[in-house]
Amino acid sequence: MTLSFKKLHVISLGCPKNLADTENILGGLEGFLGPLEITASSEEADLILINTCSFLEASVSESIETILEVSQKKKEGAKIIVFGCLPLRYGERLKGLIPEVDEFLFEKEPPDITKRLFEILDFHKAKRDFPILKNRILTGSQNHAYVKISDGCPNRCTYCLIPKIKGPLRCKPPFEIKREIEGLLEKGVREITLVAQDLTAYQYEGLNLEGLLREILSIKKNFWLRLMYLYPKGISKGLLRLIRDEERICNYLDIPIQHASTRVLKRMGRGYERKDLDRLLGTIREIIPDISLRTTVMVGFPGERDEDFDILLESIKKWRFHYLGCFTYSDEEEAPSHMLKEKVNEELAQKRRDEILRAQEEISLSINRSFIGKRIETLVLGRCEETELLICGRARFQADDVDGMIYINRGDARAGEFQRVLITEAHSYDLIGEV
Repeated sequence: MTLSFKKLHVISLGCPKNLADTENILGGLEGFLGPLEITASSEEADLILINTCSFLEASVSESIETILEVSQKKKEGAKIIVFGCLPLRYGERLKGLIPEVDEFLFEKEPPDITKRLFEILDFHKAKRDFPILKNRILTGSQNHAYVKISDGCPNRCTYCLIPKIKGPLRCKPPFEIKREIEGLLEKGVREITLVAQDLTAYQYEGLNLEGLLREILSIKKNFWLRLMYLYPKGISKGLLRLIRDEERICNYLDIPIQHASTRVLKRMGRGYERKDLDRLLGTIREIIPDISLRTTVMVGFPGERDEDFDILLESIKKWRFHYLGCFTYSDEEEAPSHMLKEKVNEELAQKRRDEILRAQEEISLSINRSFIGKRIETLVLGRCEETELLICGRARFQADDVDGMIYINRGDARAGEFQRVLITEAHSYDLIGEV
């Protein structure tokens, strides 16, 4: 298929790792074609790119529904190209199942996807390699960006399809990661969030995550560096001390524990027990007393009994994570957990999820109330979409999109500034304050 386009519409579904890929692909296109005209309306576009997710049944449905919705509204002659997890999971059979798509791409890495796009677009003159370019295009916030340091996963959790979809662990070279971050900082980005399937698994020619962070911190600019998706077993004391001692790394860690019952953790294939989590969380808070912790847990996993759920609920109350996401188990046929017996009723799983979230809401509110009367360093994001009367911002203990916000109702501040905000009011997830 050969085509040309004037207007481009882009949709990125799923996780921040997908978003980082999408923005790098757009940067690759612009680096060789010149400025792109990206339209917010799929109905105006000549070319529609959709980066899909297929991690769970719900995300597969969302991807397919998005493709069908866009195909019904596109203008005559417009083309749809789909890449990401959906074609990686289901392969060539998608061509017959979703004929509305003009081209499915089966490449995994952004440079390879960019190269394939150029073949489809018939731009033969660009016969160069396609590295991650410094002119990555930000499609959302201009103050914050996700940077993916690796893809694939070395872990084998029984419920997870990532190794099947994304393959084995592949780590980016540190110079490439550093170059990408430098380009983002030149664009005015003030906060960088490092993401991967498992951040702690990073290894490149003997350099681990701690070494990579030191490479990044050699950049002589003022910015926040945030770490998301750390596997509990991979968190070392050296890493914790670096976070404590380096002002630019946020005292914030996202550590998905998934459960607290040793019996369930074993069935999940997580490789640690409840006592290991007790020890880890104690060590983290000993080394970084003011750390803010986020986690993710799963209820309704096959074999989860009432006593297992009680252990999880009591552990959450004991460990007091600042933020917590709770999901019900999704029984994916290709996952090893599909073969496990003692499936949990969906209604019971939902009831357990609601109980976890009610408990967490109380914990989050209690922690947020402790900030009242304190002056908190805040990254100003600009006027809120809901009302021009409020300015939005985020503290070091609030990750983009998944955590709460700081709403400034008094004083003035510009987007991209770091300001000290006096907290005057606290809610379960959001804070209110004044400059």
